[in-house]
Amino acid sequence: MEFVKKEFKQLLILLILFLINILLFKYKMVDLYIDFGKEMYIPKAIARGGVLYKDVLALFGPFAYLFNAAIVKLFGASIKVFTAVGAVNAYLLLCGLYALCREFLQKLPAVAITCFVLYFCCFNPDVMNFVTPYSYGMVYGLCAIIFAAVFFVKYLKSDKNILLYLSSFLCGLAASNKYEFVLPFFVVFVFLIIKRTNFLKVLKSAACFMVMPILCISVLLLQGLSFSELIGYLDIWFKFANSADMKAYYNGTFYFSFDYFLIALKSFAFSFVLLSLLYWLNKGIETVCKNNKNKTAALYAVLLIVCLALGILYSQVLINFVFYSVAMVLFVLAALKIKELCKNLPVFFLCLFSLAVGIKSFFFVQINQYGRYFLPLLLLALILVLNEVYFQKAKETFVKTVVFFLVLMSSVAFVSNIRILTYLNTKISTPYGTVYKDEISAKVFNTMLETVDKMTEPQDTVVVLQEGLLLNFLSGRKADKYNYLIPSLLNLYGEDNVVRHFEKVKPEMFVILTSPNDKAFICNGWGYKICGFVSKNYKLVQTIKADNLILIFKKI
Repeated sequence: MEFVKKEFKQLLILLILFLINILLFKYKMVDLYIDFGKEMYIPKAIARGGVLYKDVLALFGPFAYLFNAAIVKLFGASIKVFTAVGAVNAYLLLCGLYALCREFLQKLPAVAITCFVLYFCCFNPDVMNFVTPYSYGMVYGLCAIIFAAVFFVKYLKSDKNILLYLSSFLCGLAASNKYEFVLPFFVVFVFLIIKRTNFLKVLKSAACFMVMPILCISVLLLQGLSFSELIGYLDIWFKFANSADMKAYYNGTFYFSFDYFLIALKSFAFSFVLLSLLYWLNKGIETVCKNNKNKTAALYAVLLIVCLALGILYSQVLINFVFYSVAMVLFVLAALKIKELCKNLPVFFLCLFSLAVGIKSFFFVQINQYGRYFLPLLLLALILVLNEVYFQKAKETFVKTVVFFLVLMSSVAFVSNIRILTYLNTKISTPYGTVYKDEISAKVFNTMLETVDKMTEPQDTVVVLQEGLLLNFLSGRKADKYNYLIPSLLNLYGEDNVVRHFEKVKPEMFVILTSPNDKAFICNGWGYKICGFVSKNYKLVQTIKADNLILIFKKI
């Protein structure tokens, strides 16, 4: 509460900006076919009695699904409810990030960093946004891990045990959502060793970490999941994580790629030139202002105009390149000044903690993929390393440079997002909520909904392949256990096993999204046995030609 009173104005400004963005972008950041549909459907299925990892298969940790299932029980299943939950979490995440910034920086740079994350990461028309995301587990976990960092930094400064235990608990909460957040706790553990913490305190910290994972597993077991089914799920998950398909997908992130390494170097060169320009402009302004203070406002106005002009001129270049090399640059800069960093434990901790969180993006932060979720901590850590070690004698100039740079990038992100979102003006409206998409996409999806509604009953099962659970959610139709089939998962499940399952349960309808020109799609490059089963046992009732080919089959 003391923090809220002290930072009330800044938090209020952040809230106002956040609410404006909610009004501008609500229901326009929902992806029709990829990922977000399962984030609503799975909690709804659990709320209706389904057991996670038994009746409903999912690749991520249990907390987000169980928590959202409880929300569905309380408030019902609708896009409005899920958007509200995502928005509350996103605002808390931003507040946590601001609090973390304030542990090291003054109010202005802290506000600039937080607003940049708001515009560049939270509100983005891509499925990797923070409000209606590809995974609620990711955004819940990120929120928890940011607050974990806040409490541990405070612990390093004050040595209060309660702060350590809160940090460890939140690390466990984050790890219960996504496996990416397991590694940061080991950084906490390392710093406990560095501080020569007594064994009992370390043990209590580990126990706090295990509270939420044990609680989640206990709930699943009480709901009817057996130990053998849990082990079976873990086996599938480990095989999936180590599959050749995943290695190819993460090529250039978690796995080194020379091509993406070159892109990262180009990103570094571009960012270095841009930041150098801003830095020396600031230097020049400071020199002039020493002689005539009345020129300060005019000179900074000129600098701001220059920044915005650069942003408009190079908007696509900035969006595509500036942040790709953040993790790599942070690691190199920290390694070069490791001795100096060790003297400042809070900054050193945040540096290692951020790298542990964003380890997947080490060589190449995919801005439209997971990079958006790792970027806030990586960027803050990079700014702190530069500020505390490399610009000790010019901190004021460096901080001004950072503020102008982030204002520039926030403006670019906002303009870029607005350009895209202006096209999303056509409704897809159902009793379970409304989504806005472009006219053609909305027309296609509304046609699919009408067909499903006319040809099936609410209790019927509709299988959408290769994925598309939003259709199930908005139509109110059940999905099958195998609700998410991509080549790597199909290989793990065994295509013969999946076909035998479909022969047994006999879903009422199949909706197949394919493409005759792209082998990445089912029925063209893979999944031939499933498609053969469908063609023999189901009647083709509708063909929709859009960007891809949509085939709707009804049980004979």
